[in-house]
Amino acid sequence: MNIFPLLTTIVAAAFTAALYQQYRRRGKIHQLLWTFAMAFYAIAAFMEFLMNGDIWGPSVIAFKVYYVLSAPLVGLLGAGVMYLLVDKKKADIFTAIMGVLSLALIVTGFIEPINQITLVEAFDGPLGEAFHQAIHAYPMSVRRYAIAINIVGGLVLILGAAYSFLKDRRRTYNLLIILGGLLPGMGGTLMGLLGDPNLFFEFELLGTVFLYAGFIYSDRFIQVREALMQDRLKQI
Repeated sequence: MNIFPLLTTIVAAAFTAALYQQYRRRGKIHQLLWTFAMAFYAIAAFMEFLMNGDIWGPSVIAFKVYYVLSAPLVGLLGAGVMYLLVDKKKADIFTAIMGVLSLALIVTGFIEPINQITLVEAFDGPLGEAFHQAIHAYPMSVRRYAIAINIVGGLVLILGAAYSFLKDRRRTYNLLIILGGLLPGMGGTLMGLLGDPNLFFEFELLGTVFLYAGFIYSDRFIQVREALMQDRLKQI
């Protein structure tokens, strides 16, 4: 049994709770978007775990839930970055685009039938390789939405974090966020190059850990900055 997806589920669930608590304290839209993103992450990872051969195996329902949540979470992460870097109007437009694409993915993902032969054949091998191959069980009429969301949302997340770091080198937490955005995609690529199917889930777990670490350090950075501002105001 591959337990890496279960570990990712636990980390993502803890991250979701921390983000929600921060949203309750500060009420920022990017915190709410990231809360939903990490909740989707936790559910998608749990579907991965349930599709172990010792549990559910190649379940159509579990795979559909996994697939229709995996891309939207990337779009939500990117949308959250937009609210941090650009004016609200532009961020609203970007979020609306990601929302429309995500809705189209969810609707078509549940309506369109999965090629069950392709799905079952994919799960004949190791679990990591299975998920990498099983996406072909969906027709391109569904996959095109996931591709668009992953590319646009992922680029905004990574490039936005890089821009924020270059703008202020003290914001080193952005380096962790960049790694968190890059690692899940690298796992699938390296899995094929190195022939280790576990890399798919190992890099997914590492990506979640780095995103969580980036959040923790960013929260501490903000708290320190706010404390310094309060001290200066007292001195005035």
